[in-house]
Amino acid sequence: MIEEFPNLNDDPKEENEKLPNNEEVENFSDNSEEYNSDIIEFDYEELSKTVSEIASVGDNDDVFKEIEENQKKRKKKNTKEEIEEETKSLYAEFNEFLETKLDIKSEAEQKILIPTKLDLLDAILGGGFSAGTMAIITGSPGSFKSTLLAQVIASAQAIYAEKLLAAYMDSEEACSMTRLANLGVRNPTIKPKVNITVEKVFKLIEGMCRFKEYKKIKDIPSIVVWDSIANTLSEKEFEAEDINTVIGYKAKLLSTLIPKYIQKCSEYGICFLAVNQLRDRMSMGRFAPRADLKFMSNSKDMPGGTSLKFNAFHLLEMNLKSVTEVEKFGIAGVIVEVKCVKNKLFPPNVKIELVGDFVRGFSNFWSNYHFLNETKRLQSGAWNYLKNLPDKKFRTVNAPELYSTDPVFKDAFDELVKEAIKTDIIEKYNPPVM
Repeated sequence: MIEEFPNLNDDPKEENEKLPNNEEVENFSDNSEEYNSDIIEFDYEELSKTVSEIASVGDNDDVFKEIEENQKKRKKKNTKEEIEEETKSLYAEFNEFLETKLDIKSEAEQKILIPTKLDLLDAILGGGFSAGTMAIITGSPGSFKSTLLAQVIASAQAIYAEKLLAAYMDSEEACSMTRLANLGVRNPTIKPKVNITVEKVFKLIEGMCRFKEYKKIKDIPSIVVWDSIANTLSEKEFEAEDINTVIGYKAKLLSTLIPKYIQKCSEYGICFLAVNQLRDRMSMGRFAPRADLKFMSNSKDMPGGTSLKFNAFHLLEMNLKSVTEVEKFGIAGVIVEVKCVKNKLFPPNVKIELVGDFVRGFSNFWSNYHFLNETKRLQSGAWNYLKNLPDKKFRTVNAPELYSTDPVFKDAFDELVKEAIKTDIIEKYNPPVM
């Protein structure tokens, strides 16, 4: 039913009578205070305090700014993550296309490292020598280059046991089977390959690749040592009656073979370790040739051509620094300064000193002992002590026995070495990228 509009001609007095008159309104106002107090009692002080707190939040612009910034960051983060995910997907498709359509493969994400078990050397190498790459060890005569590579084979044998293949190619007669065994190559003992040529070195690598394929051990690292590059002739040089007719031939041969077999080594996990010599850089008059390697010793170079320098993953330089005294080190041996002239796993030109003797090679304990002494973490004198174990006094010659028989001393010693390497080598020369 639709309500009818009021008739405009009707008398409005009847409607007005329903409204309160002025007197009733005044009476209502007079009784309002009593009426309100009967219903509820307000705590005006508490109410005022609450209102003030609410108002103060509005005055603090930083609160709202922080909320807005967090929202913006959240949006940016989501957007960035989406972009990164999209980029990764694009690159994954691109790499798959290159591999499947063009046979262009990416490098392995992480190299298999073969540690030397010399803590200081492993630190500056970036963890050890890398399987699938070529490393060159050069330096002055008598700097234990061949000794070091024998110890690397021994270290790898201890890690990979009977599955490791290793070959030592010796053109200098620097090592015998007995010498290798004394340096730890006993599982199994190996005989150095002699009467070698440049061509035979790479034939051996080719043969090792085929044998690993046949035995299905491609994933197990292997080691080939070439000692040395400088002393190994090519077959053509052996046969030449006039040496002038083959000048430059060896460098040209290496420039062809090395890039090819570096790829083979990478595919079959072969760590190719080569010894080379340091020679004086030739100069005529006052015009000295430009140094190819920035961190190589002044006026020094190595033979074999530039291909060796370009393809080396690690390039170490070793130089004899001094002879050790039994009273100071407990052994009769040498101190050798080592640095990486080229290094793809850690910054180059970080110098360390290794201590070794002529029978057992480099000693990890004495090298670390010398390092702690040089970095003032070991107090030496008539009686020595570690800075983190001052109550344990000892003589230098008794340090190895104490290390092997006293667990407390061993733990304190190892803790200091670990802290020193972290602080004075890793964090100093290779700080984390923020």
